[in-house]
Amino acid sequence: MQKIFKFFYSAAAVLLTAYICSQFTHAGIVSWYDDLPRPPLTPPNMVFPIMWSIIYGLLIFATLIVLLKPDGKERRKANNLFILQLLLQILWCYVFFAQGYLGLGLLIIILLDIAVFRQIVVYAKISKPASWLLYPYYLWLIFATFLNMSYVYYGGLIVVF
Repeated sequence: MQKIFKFFYSAAAVLLTAYICSQFTHAGIVSWYDDLPRPPLTPPNMVFPIMWSIIYGLLIFATLIVLLKPDGKERRKANNLFILQLLLQILWCYVFFAQGYLGLGLLIIILLDIAVFRQIVVYAKISKPASWLLYPYYLWLIFATFLNMSYVYYGGLIVVF
């Protein structure tokens, strides 16, 4: 029963984050995002949901592996980082897409990069395979940070719509 609860906990947290982020992202896409000049290397919009689906699946599985380990200081730290990075994802989507604050979005995504890197380090102390599952997420975030930085360069710190 404990395993099922931990699976539902990690899945519900990630899926709720995915839903909220998709709403904020959609708001930005329909109001301003598609009208901005695209930085180099920007993939088509259809790539993003595919990548995020894979990343979210890996995140659920990695977190489940960690949560199934014996309770302790590192596992509690891992859970706190799991929640922190989900909250930072939501905040970034709100600031970047829903509000069009590209500069503030860049600051938040850099904090998200740090949080996920820290999450990888803490997960590795508990389970190396769980930490490996987070590398695609981290690499995607670094790419997203580059894109966010490019949008700031090409479009300014905010988008007026």
